[in-house]
Amino acid sequence: MAASHSPRNIQTYLGRLLAVITVAIALCTSPAWAESDRGLLLQAKKGANTVYLLGSIHLADDSFYPLRETIEQAYRDSDALVVEADVIAMESDPELQSKVMLESLYPPGQQLKDNISPEVYAQLQAWLRKRQIPEANFNRMRPAIAMITLSLIEMQMRGLDPKAGIDRHFLNQAHREEKEILELESVLQQLRMLNSLKKPELFLQQTLEQVSEMDTFVPRMTKAWKSGDQQALYQLVIKEGLDEHPEFAQLYELLFYQRNREMAENIDKLSQRYKTLFVVVGAGHLVGSKSVTELLEKSGFSIEQI
Repeated sequence: MAASHSPRNIQTYLGRLLAVITVAIALCTSPAWAESDRGLLLQAKKGANTVYLLGSIHLADDSFYPLRETIEQAYRDSDALVVEADVIAMESDPELQSKVMLESLYPPGQQLKDNISPEVYAQLQAWLRKRQIPEANFNRMRPAIAMITLSLIEMQMRGLDPKAGIDRHFLNQAHREEKEILELESVLQQLRMLNSLKKPELFLQQTLEQVSEMDTFVPRMTKAWKSGDQQALYQLVIKEGLDEHPEFAQLYELLFYQRNREMAENIDKLSQRYKTLFVVVGAGHLVGSKSVTELLEKSGFSIEQI
């Protein structure tokens, strides 16, 4: 099955690719289960102000909806929606799309294979052959974009769709209702962060090594998210990977811990301007040591799972 992912086509779906930067958490539940799925929803309070924290499922399918009413009510009760990045706004902004393209591709004359190790490139070539995707489609992608593209293809082959993701679900509502949307980061900021790694091939290497585990990872993640099991989510998203591959410590510092510190600081500041906020971030940012949740508690919030 060939796929068309040449540079000229990347711009049309970069917003969807960027939605899987953190951890692609997918849920394949039946419609009868959806409303009873607990999900990961936390309530943080400081003084008279409330912040709802929802762990995002970045790829899902239509059968996951409707969400639990408690989650939807928390959104309705909030003064503003807070997301990592407003990818929907990016999709209608040609100037921003051009900037994203510049950050996503090497300039003419440079190629991906010249910027990563021969070993990792050989792993990528093997994956491309397996998926019957022309190598030329990836030639100018920077490692992070190659990683995101690879992840998206693998998840879509399992019937999952970024358009059904929880963050996009609430972004669509907020745009439709003209509810205020606040960004903790931005699409450009996320890309620049990904490109800043001293060994950018680490993103691609980790993803290539995890592809073979995806069929078992997704059901385990589904069960953990549905039951709202924070410890299980932490084990799956962060701890198991770090324990197995300590060489990826720099990657986790950049993807999670550094961003967690910045997110928590921004959420704290925003909470001083709004009585109630509804924050949607990747579930991996809300669980375990050095998470946004732990950092907010240290800054004076009382937090409970609801």
